[in-house]
Amino acid sequence: MTHGRRVRPRGQRGAGLLPAVFGVAIVVGFLGFAAHIAIGLWARSTVDSVAYDVARRVASAPPGSQPSVIESDAIEDGLRSLGAFGREVALRFEPDTTDVVLHVAAPGFPLLPPIVDAGPVIGEIDRTIVVRRELG
Repeated sequence: MTHGRRVRPRGQRGAGLLPAVFGVAIVVGFLGFAAHIAIGLWARSTVDSVAYDVARRVASAPPGSQPSVIESDAIEDGLRSLGAFGREVALRFEPDTTDVVLHVAAPGFPLLPPIVDAGPVIGEIDRTIVVRRELG
């Protein structure tokens, strides 16, 4: 007879360690996934905002100004405001007589590590923005 001492069956010693390790790994994986999606969506909204600002700047240019100079200045300022990510973003104006048409292309962030080439990408942009030209 044992007083005050519990006897555990030998087969269950350390059995709680494996589920705890798997649980922590799953939580860390979900946190990484959520952070990656948040960063991708933040990058997409930032590039969208800058692209709309560039298009609005050209659309509101005073009459008689040189469109090519205003377009190149607006693109340069927009890409500069994106910092290092601006080197990967392509902004290109398309010729149009009445509206300002801006094509935006930016890479997204892959959800899988760079070792794996294929996989879903978050935040990739390839779109055309159309803004009515303001007539003064």
